[in-house]
Parts: sequence; C-alpha cells; structure tokens
Amino acid sequence: MIWTYNKIVKYKNHIKFSKKNIDVQLKKRFEALPNIAATVKKYLSHENEIHTQIAQLRSNYTTTNGSEKIAVENELSKLLGNLSISFENYPELKSNDSVTHLQRSINEFAEQISASQRAYNSSVLTYNNAISTFPSNIIASIFGFKEEIYLKIISDEQERENPNINNLL
Repeated sequence: MIWTYNKIVKYKNHIKFSKKNIDVQLKKRFEALPNIAATVKKYLSHENEIHTQIAQLRSNYTTTNGSEKIAVENELSKLLGNLSISFENYPELKSNDSVTHLQRSINEFAEQISASQRAYNSSVLTYNNAISTFPSNIIASIFGFKEEIYLKIISDEQERENPNINNLL
C-alpha cells in the first residue's frame, strides 16, 4: 500500500514538474519578444499593429495565471503566424540575416513549447493509468487522487480553421 501510494504521488509530482516546464518555455518565449519585436519593427514598419499587440500580450502574460496564460499563448501564436506570412510576402526580407534568425527563433520556441506539452501529457497519461488500474485504483480512491486533464494549447477549432491571408496582411 505504501509503495503504491508513493508511486502515485511521484507521478502526480511529475505532472507538476512538466507543467512548470511548459511555463518556463512560455516565459522564455515572452521574454525574448522585445528583442524579436525590435528586430522585426526595424524591417517591417508597416506591421506596427502586430508589434503593439505582441507587446500587449507580453504584458498580459506577466499578469495572468493558469488557463489565462494559455489563452494569451494562443493569441501570441496567431500573431507570430502573421509575421511569418508577412515575411513570405516580402522576399527581400528573407535574405536578411536578422529576419532569418528571427524566423528560426520563432520556430524553435514553438518546437520547445510543443515538446513540453507532449512531456506534460505523457506524465498525465502515466498518472491516470496508475490511478485507474487495479490495485492502485483502490489506493487512489482511498486518498482522493483524481484524474488529471490533458493540456491542449490550440483548440481543435483553431487547428481546422484556415487563415484568411487577406485579413492577416
């Protein structure tokens, strides 16, 4: 019984650890945004509205908690997608080293956040399996362990929605 209880607690702690890793990746991304915005602003003065929105989102991120941060992250992802589309429409910017570095950085942030999300969801799977299977489910119910929810940063609706390029430019 002690071994099973400790195993479940370890799994629960791993979920907390994984969730903090997501927060670290999001924070890293938001802390880098002033430099990204400054570089992009230098080359894309016509995209001033996007830069203002990025700055506002960065400010909102530091004052929000929990699921509100995910909503801010969704908005940021949309804006960064807009920047990528803008770069595609201005080939002379693609050859600029700063813009190329910026595009790589945006992609790296997205990959790191995605990897952290997968690690979190893997931890949730392990934990949920542990509290659902016999005999550990008996221990879990005695001590009140509840099923955890998987994290999904982008909704199914957002994934299916095709961006309207005219509205983005």
